[in-house]
Amino acid sequence: MNRREFLLAGAGLAVVAACGGKKDDDVVAEVTDPSGSTVAKGLNLVVATYFHVPGIDERVTAAIINAEGTGPVVLDGPVEMSIDGQPVETTTHTDGTPLPYFLLHHRFTKPGVSMLKATFKGATGEAALQVMDPNELKVPVPGKPMISTPSPTAADTLGVDPICTADPVCPLHEVSLDAALAEKRPVAVLFSTPARCQSRFCGPVLDTFVEQRAAFADQVRFLHVEIYKTRTGPDLAPTVAAYGLEQEPVLFLAGADGVV
Repeated sequence: MNRREFLLAGAGLAVVAACGGKKDDDVVAEVTDPSGSTVAKGLNLVVATYFHVPGIDERVTAAIINAEGTGPVVLDGPVEMSIDGQPVETTTHTDGTPLPYFLLHHRFTKPGVSMLKATFKGATGEAALQVMDPNELKVPVPGKPMISTPSPTAADTLGVDPICTADPVCPLHEVSLDAALAEKRPVAVLFSTPARCQSRFCGPVLDTFVEQRAAFADQVRFLHVEIYKTRTGPDLAPTVAAYGLEQEPVLFLAGADGVV
């Protein structure tokens, strides 16, 4: 299965029932498999980070959403989380985000599927975390060089129209990605599509990214890359295809040496 199918399966099929106790209807969800059959009733736990690699400290972000999948739930008590049965400490982020989320750090030891588990008021949910062999990934991971490839600019759109779906258009399309890497200074590259995002994060993430540019403009080259070639079609922009991305938004930070 591709990454999107994996994530949907992880978010849907891995939600498990809690043992005993009354469940809050705003927290629990009836979970169905692809055939439409009910699987279990438990926390609706979703993971925002797309893939992980072993051997380095990784950020993992997750959220608990309501049964309809339309927004957060009120977490008026502690939430306990673990990965593969090992308790992990989390930090809750609520300010300035469209969906409150939990941030945790973890070092995976080997490729495979790990399970993130959350417990709240006796209800339990799980979500799958895919840990990839970095040698099998096209996407640059920490410690690997960025892929030097062109990105759409006003001077050369590479067949992408529009080159930015933000309204108004963001100012981060002046320089192509390959040219930015050749400048030999740190680079911050955000892949996102505000107009066609399937979550509520892509637009706000780009807004925050643009706001931060001024503070780092003398030190870091900021770039934005749209995901699709058009507003309606399925074809990916050539830069996105070159990076092997199957989800967004994704932010890459690289040093002056071009290494993530």
